[in-house]
Amino acid sequence: MTPKLTLKSDQRLRRNNDFVRTRKHGRTYRCPYFALFSTIHKEESGDRLSACIGISASKRVGNAVARNRLKRSFRELFRLRQHEIRQEADIVISIRFPAKSATLGELEHRFEQAIRYNGLIHPEHSSSP
Repeated sequence: MTPKLTLKSDQRLRRNNDFVRTRKHGRTYRCPYFALFSTIHKEESGDRLSACIGISASKRVGNAVARNRLKRSFRELFRLRQHEIRQEADIVISIRFPAKSATLGELEHRFEQAIRYNGLIHPEHSSSP
């Protein structure tokens, strides 16, 4: 049976404290389109069923329509890959200005690179080239 690929509200980081902790103590991947910060929780939390994501875009990225479009795009990229990402991961994406002119394919390629670079791929889904 195919897993249901929905993004639930408990899969999103909302508190400023979570964003600050992930940015300060996490691994970083930077590219022209975004910066991805991630942390892995070492403690076993039984109530945690999936990775969490938080997305920020400053006003430099564009107007509200452009910022929200990019946030939706990144949420969709995360939603499609959530079954590959380790469930104890917290991810924060800080969108940069050039992302406004990038295609979804370019963003998807960079996002895939970022989660592999930061070691977020679940061992069952990792493939060695």
